[in-house]
Formats: sequence, C-alpha cells, structure tokens
Amino acid sequence: MSQLVRLSEVLVTFGITLENVLLPFLFIILPFLSFTIPMAYLFGVLLGFSRLSADGEFTALLAAGYSLARGAVPIILVGGVLYVVAAFCALNLEPWGRRELTDFYHRKAETELDNILKYRLQSGVFLDDFLGFVLYAESISPDRTHFDHVMLAPGRNRKAGQNFTLFAPAGAILGSVESGDLKMTFDYGTIYSSNSENDQAAVMKFKHMEIDILRIFQEQIFGSGDDSGDYRSFGPVDLWNYIDKAKESMHKSRKDELHYYKARFLFHQRAGLPFAAVTFAIFAMVLGIQDHRKGKSSAYIGAIMTIIGGYIFMMGFKWLAEQGSLSAPLAAWAPNIVLLIFGLFLLYQKNRLPSSEPTLDPRNIPFINRFVSKV
Repeated sequence: MSQLVRLSEVLVTFGITLENVLLPFLFIILPFLSFTIPMAYLFGVLLGFSRLSADGEFTALLAAGYSLARGAVPIILVGGVLYVVAAFCALNLEPWGRRELTDFYHRKAETELDNILKYRLQSGVFLDDFLGFVLYAESISPDRTHFDHVMLAPGRNRKAGQNFTLFAPAGAILGSVESGDLKMTFDYGTIYSSNSENDQAAVMKFKHMEIDILRIFQEQIFGSGDDSGDYRSFGPVDLWNYIDKAKESMHKSRKDELHYYKARFLFHQRAGLPFAAVTFAIFAMVLGIQDHRKGKSSAYIGAIMTIIGGYIFMMGFKWLAEQGSLSAPLAAWAPNIVLLIFGLFLLYQKNRLPSSEPTLDPRNIPFINRFVSKV
C-alpha cells in the first residue's frame, strides 16, 4: 500500500497512461513475490483439502489406507519447489524490480522536466509551478538557453524560510537533461528576503549563481534520499560485498552499526523468508481437514490468522536482528523452524486423530493428556 501511494503521486505528476500504470505496478509486485507465493500456496492447498474434506473424498482415502501423512509428501515437495522459485525472486528479482522502478521514475522525471523547459516556459508569462517556484523571463532566446530580466520566487507551497525574490538581468540554462547536469544560472542579480517574525528585510547582490534544476526536480518526486545507492536494490553478490564494507565501518557510530545489522539481516531474510511456502502448506493441510459441523469459514479464518501470526513472529525476530540482539542467520530462519515444528506436530495430531477431534485439545496431546486425565 505504501508503494501504491507513491505510485499515485507519480501518476499525478506524469499523467495516467498505460505505461505509467503497468510498468511501475510490475516493478512494485516483484519485491513482494517472496511473500505472495507462500500465501498463494497456502490458500491453494487449503482449497484443495477443504474440497476433499467437504465431498467426503478424504474419508474415502482414509478408508483405503491413504493417510494424511502420505498425502503431505507431494505437498511438501511442491512447497520445496516453490521455495526455490520464491527465493530466486527474493534474491534476484526483488533488487532488480527496485532498480527498474527507480530508473523508470528518473526517466519520467527527466522527460517531464524537458517538456517544462521546451514548451511550458514562455516569454513574458509567469510559470507558477516551476519546481515549486514561480519563474518569469521577459524574453527567451530561440534556442531556449538564455533569458533576459528573470525573476524567481517560491510558489504557493513554500517551505519555512523561503521568503525571497530573486531578480537578475540575465540567466541561462547550462547542460542537458540527458547528461544529468542541467543547471540554471543567474548573473549580476539581487535577492530580496524577509523575516516573517520581525518584518526585517535583507538585500543581497551577487555576480553569479547556479541552481541544479534536475536535482531539485528529482528531490520533489523521490525525496532527499538517493535510491540508486540503496542496499535493498543490490543483488546477492553486491549485497554481500556491501555488507563486508559496512562491517568495517560499523564501529564508527551506532547509526553505522544499525545500518550493518539491517543490511546483513536483509541478505539472510531473502533466503529464509520464502521457506514459508513449506510451513504455510502444512498448516493449510491441517486447516483444510475440518469437521463439517464447524463450517467452512473457520478454515479461512485459521489461514488468515496463520499469515498474520507468522508475519508478526517474523517481524519480531527481524527487530531483534536489526538491533544486534540476535544473529542474522538465526533470526531469518528461527521463525520458519519454529513454525515448521509446530506445523508438523499439528499434522501428526491430525493424522492420528479423527477429523472431528480438535488437535490442540489437552486431552489429545501426548504426555499432557496423562495429567489432564488424572485431574
């Protein structure tokens, strides 16, 4: 949802076209395949076994000597294949999607900025949405690179401290969007500024001033952060090398230390999290075999609670790893190992008990039932 909010903001800036919707949506989906594949497999197995149970076919299988444990073998094997697919997506397609999304937005930003300079900026016309500023030029050269009698002032959505007006007899556009060094220059101008708190005004004259137009435009859309250097967009090899470099500087400050822990956990999380395709499938088998008296909704509620519980469990271990309280490999794999053990226990219980018997009833749990029966 956070990515869709970002997508909506970009659509407002660049316009709603098929390309602007489909390509970013594709790049947004890729980083989440390692989450969605296990969840999709969970509901697929749940639907299959719920159908077997509702139609009485599972009862027929049991009568023919086909146990639930035997039926779990192909489910676990397919889950293993899906784990490999999801792990490949997490290790390779996830960083690729992040890189492509950033590159797509930057290309669109450059195109939009180029359109502003070529078509929307006119002589003797106030342009009130020029990168958040109001720009006026009395005359513009035919090649649209030089301006005479230029004024620049903050627009309606001005930030705190942006109370100024710039006047210059001459200005120019240097560089280009394609080369990534687009700048606007002002010569022999004057800046008038005021302080809203004490109504004091100040005047500053200058000989030459440069403004990085491309950088201002990109910061308006993407924020002040630079996504191109984000370690989340690195592939497995580049991320591992990045972690080695971050380890060398982790002792400089607490911020660098936390940054190292986050990058290290991300590397192991990409390999460990997709294993939920196996653990979720085991839970889905148990939930799918339901007592007809309970209704179908209980199975779906159990599946949703499994996803929510597993996510909270994994995020708890993630927090411990990113704080340095737990090693990254252990934090990435411990939730899956715990869920796998619990799922196998539920499968063992469901395999040996009648479908109408609750698997977590203390009277049906080995060893514990001895104490319950005595009470």
